[in-house]
Amino acid sequence: MFDDVVRPRFARMAAPVSRVLARAGVTPSQVTWAGFVLALGAAGVIASGHPLPGLALWLASRTADGLDGALARATDQQTAFGAYLDITLDMAAYCAMVVAFALLHPAHATLWFAVLAGYVLNITTTLALAAAAAESDKVLAAGNRTFQFTRGLAEAGEASVVYVLWALLPGAVVVVGWTWCALLAATVVQRTWLAWHRLPG
Repeated sequence: MFDDVVRPRFARMAAPVSRVLARAGVTPSQVTWAGFVLALGAAGVIASGHPLPGLALWLASRTADGLDGALARATDQQTAFGAYLDITLDMAAYCAMVVAFALLHPAHATLWFAVLAGYVLNITTTLALAAAAAESDKVLAAGNRTFQFTRGLAEAGEASVVYVLWALLPGAVVVVGWTWCALLAATVVQRTWLAWHRLPG
């Protein structure tokens, strides 16, 4: 929901940094790995009982996550493997954060299982729809990304907002968490409806 608005603006702001990294010989995959390491650090810090420093590391990791794509486009290094690595490490990072919050708030086990299940269904419907659309020569999402990421209520930007709320408002973890689960479920339904109406058969 936020991503399509934020991505073009971030790309413009990241352009000078991308040029500096390119001159230094830094590759997009190196930035991807750096973002993942920061995300794991964020999860570890949060799990140890320090949500605010962990949140700062998480936001730094998401900056790296946006920067790798900007660097790839700026240096004409967009590759299929780079896209695969990016989405794989992204999902690992988002799941690691859920596990971290689960360790921080262990009394809400059902909630954390529900969030992880929502992530599984969301990434499955996203990639299945992208693959089916490509196989059918259908364009369901505009943009310059390797995979067709169709818009949804629950995307990367919304996930980070949820993590910010969990870190800043521990008393609202349950309300925010189940609201997030509802948005994840709605996005699965949304993409399934799109597949039903736009794909052959």
